[in-house]
Parts: sequence; C-alpha cells; structure tokens
Amino acid sequence: MSLRRDQPALDLIGAVLDAILAFCGARDLVAAGADLDAAVGDLRANAPRLLRQAALFSPLAACFSLAQQTGLTVDAVERLRVTIAGLAASDARSVLIRARALAFCCIQEARITAATAFASRTEIDRVLALVAGAFDVSQNAAADAGDAASYRALVGLRALMVRDLTQRSRPLPRLVTYTFGRGRSSLTLAQRLYGDAGRADELVAENEIVHPLFAPRAGRALSA
Repeated sequence: MSLRRDQPALDLIGAVLDAILAFCGARDLVAAGADLDAAVGDLRANAPRLLRQAALFSPLAACFSLAQQTGLTVDAVERLRVTIAGLAASDARSVLIRARALAFCCIQEARITAATAFASRTEIDRVLALVAGAFDVSQNAAADAGDAASYRALVGLRALMVRDLTQRSRPLPRLVTYTFGRGRSSLTLAQRLYGDAGRADELVAENEIVHPLFAPRAGRALSA
C-alpha cells in the first residue's frame, strides 16, 4: 500500500533525473560526469527510502550541482527547467518535489552566470530576460507547493542575480548590426569597424564566419 502511495512521487523523481542526464554536458569527458552518473544511480536506488525519510532533497540538489559541473550553459538549464515544469505532479509530495527541482535549476543558473564573462550588454540583457521568466515560474511553483523557505530563497537569489548582472552590464558595449556594400575579409572588417585588425577573431566568432577571407556583407559587431 505504501509503495502505491509513493509511486507518483517516485515516478516524478525518475523523470527529473532522466531530464538532468538528457540536458547535462559531455559526461564522458569530465570527472563530474562519472560522479553525476553515480549520484543519479544512487538516488534512483534509494529513492523509496529517502522519500519515506523526507531526506530526498539533499541528494537531488547534489545531482543538479554535478550536472552544472559537466558544462551546462544557461540555455541548457533553461531547457531542463522547462522540461521539469511540464512534468505531471498528481499529489502534494510530487508538487513539492517539482517545485524544489525548479528551484535547483535557478540555483544553477545563478552559479553559471556568476562565472560567465559576458562580452556585451546585449548578452546580459538576454540572460536577464531568461532569469525573469525562470524565477517567475519557480517562485509560483514554490508558492503553490506551500514551500515558504524556497520561495524566500528564490526571491533573495533573484535580487542578487539582477543586481550583479545589471552592475556588470554598465561598462560593456552593445551588439549592433552593420551592412557594407560588398563582402570583405574579417581582418578588413575589424580594421573598418574597430580600427584594430587584431579583433578579427571576435567578428568570426560572433557571426560564425566560415572563412575569414569571405565575411558576409552584413553581421553583428560590438559597439566599442
């Protein structure tokens, strides 16, 4: 009888772990990947006991942390978060587990953005928009689950992230578009746009230029 009552929560835990593995980085290329596989395996095996002991969230948080160490990007965490938000939760424990998993996604986004060196205000503006959506959903989920501690933590973390990203964006240039009448090499473009041919690699990377001798007529560049 107990197992039947636990099954919705156990199914959700399994789906969350599947999503973590699906969206994490290259597990076979980094040490954290092996640790993540082990942590996920342990949590799957011990989930029934941990659920009954109300000791599930610490090992689940560890899985999210290890996934971030495999090279997760903010965009990958966003895809993970959206997937988790769409999982069915049919009882109160499942609702709480999903809410905590969404909060753990926000924590990883905060860690990733804190360690990211942004090149332009445009990049930071995009991340701020992602953060707003992610935290809106996660805070609502925590409120619906009656998880006041997570809700307060998310409010505080969101404020810290927004303040940090806003401060870091102020001295950065913006991305702007350019158009010339004919194609040029990336070296010529860099000299024309920046007065510095040494910045050609920036243009190649930003515009995904296949061959540096044949840059497209239109593209994106930093405003300074």
